[in-house]
Amino acid sequence: MKFVTKQRVMAIDQPLICAILNVTPDSFSDGGQHNEVTQAVEKAKELIRQGADMLDIGGESTRPGSTYVEIHEEINRVVPVIQAIREFSDIPISVDTWKAPVAEACLQAGANVINDITGLIGDKAMAQVIAEHHAGLILMFNPVKIRPNHPAASRFPHFGESFLTAEELNSYANLDIIELMDIYFDKALALAEAAHIKPEQIMLDPGIGFGLTPEENLALINALPHLQGRGFLTYLGVSRKRFLAQLVAEVGLPNDYTTEVGLQHVDTASAMISFLATQYGVHAIRVHSVQEHLLARQVALALKENQEMR
Repeated sequence: MKFVTKQRVMAIDQPLICAILNVTPDSFSDGGQHNEVTQAVEKAKELIRQGADMLDIGGESTRPGSTYVEIHEEINRVVPVIQAIREFSDIPISVDTWKAPVAEACLQAGANVINDITGLIGDKAMAQVIAEHHAGLILMFNPVKIRPNHPAASRFPHFGESFLTAEELNSYANLDIIELMDIYFDKALALAEAAHIKPEQIMLDPGIGFGLTPEENLALINALPHLQGRGFLTYLGVSRKRFLAQLVAEVGLPNDYTTEVGLQHVDTASAMISFLATQYGVHAIRVHSVQEHLLARQVALALKENQEMR
């Protein structure tokens, strides 16, 4: 299959390893480590050397408890990093933002893809920016936006204005998470179609970790075949999510992100999901640590190839 992005058509015959490069001071697992341009560029070079197929750069943390970053500040964090990377590499770059002005600046600076955690719903101008640049688009299901009153959503920012009527809020309250995902993508894809964004420019992300219970996170992962039934490329961001840290703790292992051993255990759990995602046929996997996920992908692909030969 092919993913059409700005100035790049990416043939996908195995899941892309999309390495996270946070340039924020408050990201939950690596905040502050790469928020200077020189440090960010060195980290980007390391991720590329390790085998990343794509970089995902974020200038605003969207973890629980995070706060809104002004547009000019987000641009100032991300654009210089994109420009610096473009001086030595043509690796595909996605930018994790839901704000249209940030997306515009980043695409002009050399980014190929916009990773919109609101699925075009947080900023109504985003669809037009994507269309004008012929950029790739990752549309994420955002449970926080469609279910803002749920206890699991209470610690997240709103990510733009509400898009629901009071009637919709009430009617969605008792639906299960897969039904909500379907409704959300119906709305998001209608916005993309209205802006003449082509299906081959789009990946769908089930939104793991955003205002969900641990059980719902697992349900969405298990529903990947259901999501793929829509006929779009799929994208999965599970790396270092809190529900994985909880699973690590349940078997009595250290899971503290601030310690080397705890982080390694959570990365191992994350790579196990990448193994499963590869078996499911996911087209891109967003990760913090490249090497564990490359290995998970390789093992899954080898098993799949052997099975097909039988």
